[in-house]
Amino acid sequence: MRRVFASLLVGLFAAALLLFGAALWWLHEPMVLRLQPGNLVIDLEIEPGTSASGVAGVIVASGADVPVLLLQTWFRFSGQARLIKAGSYELVPGTSPRRLLSMLVRGEETLKSVTLVEGWTFLQVRAALQKSEQLAPETIGLEPEIIMEKLGRPGLHPEGRFFPDTYTYAKGSSDLAVLKRAARAMDKRLDAAWSLRSADTPLKSPEQALILASIVEKETGKPSDRAQIGGVFTNRLRLGMPLQTDPTVIYGLGTRFDGNL
Repeated sequence: MRRVFASLLVGLFAAALLLFGAALWWLHEPMVLRLQPGNLVIDLEIEPGTSASGVAGVIVASGADVPVLLLQTWFRFSGQARLIKAGSYELVPGTSPRRLLSMLVRGEETLKSVTLVEGWTFLQVRAALQKSEQLAPETIGLEPEIIMEKLGRPGLHPEGRFFPDTYTYAKGSSDLAVLKRAARAMDKRLDAAWSLRSADTPLKSPEQALILASIVEKETGKPSDRAQIGGVFTNRLRLGMPLQTDPTVIYGLGTRFDGNL
């Protein structure tokens, strides 16, 4: 009897080891993905409030070739099911169940990007945002002054107010959110530049410094010429002379400018 009992224990222990080993292998083994023709990844959209079981269902329905019950069990026994974050994700070939859960818990969403180019007008900035992939168009149809109000800057002109840089965003983010980040970045840099201004500058405010910097940028052919051109304009302002610069006329013409003045 004791031998039978001992053999049974050994058998159960061996089965447990095999099961444990199989589980470890599965957790680290890349999942098979049913990719659509022409696609290299699977897009996952996890809505807020989705349960762990629901998340597993979304993953399988989106193209992961894995038993949904197995994923549900893994999420549940990991102890991290409640930490899964809603958002937009990309499932790439080579992703294991362990890596998948880590991605969902960390909220490693798929990021897109949009670049705002130095010297662009606000019209060009808006056009770039409208063309950006999977960026929600919250500002379409709004007048510039309304957009500035929504950004917490009522009464300010939008030109030059958005720092030129590349901004990343999660799929489904709004264009207004990108503008807020660009506006904050410009505020920070403008304040820093104004704090370093010369004591004898003819400029009266950070806004005037921004306008002059924009004119200099448009007038400059080479970066090395900025200081010289900026000095010419500053001296004209000290003497009360008109700037007499093409960029101000071109901006005033807007879309009517045909390349000739």
